[in-house]
Amino acid sequence: MNIKVKSISFSTWNDFVSLMQTDSQCSDCWCLNHRAPSGCPTGLEAKKEMESLVRNNKVHGLLAYTNQECVGWIAIDPMSELVGHDCQNSAKEQEWSIHCLFVKDSFRGQGISNQLIESAIDYAKNKNAKIVSAFPIPSENRSQFPVGEAEFSGRFSTYAKQNFRSVGEPSDFYQRVELDL
Repeated sequence: MNIKVKSISFSTWNDFVSLMQTDSQCSDCWCLNHRAPSGCPTGLEAKKEMESLVRNNKVHGLLAYTNQECVGWIAIDPMSELVGHDCQNSAKEQEWSIHCLFVKDSFRGQGISNQLIESAIDYAKNKNAKIVSAFPIPSENRSQFPVGEAEFSGRFSTYAKQNFRSVGEPSDFYQRVELDL
């Protein structure tokens, strides 16, 4: 499968919108969950906020395309800017975090997540990151989440293939993984 990856920008905004609208959870959150303090907007209000952030180049992320169709998204931002992230207090210097990873259901299992993670690592390196972190749900806890919800952080096994290492003990919700750059 030929996968092309592009940075999110106002020129790719409509592709992002089309992708987010394929999933009810995505179209409620609009990838604002970790970008805003608790009580972040949802639904149409969140979409408008995300559009403003994209228009002002305040969002870092990548979109995956196959046959010119947008089929995946990965959000990667400096941890210091993710004021709503549970682990923001423990951020390390020059740490960037993958805080959302979404691939359309019909395209899962085809290597798109892996390509997005690889591209996010390269993107962070180019922004002088020293560490990339992510928070996949441990395999043994995936069954506790509604179908699809456990996919929004990616699979632990995919990060392991990229040489991320586990940091600390897993919580009921996630396992922190890191990659030194």
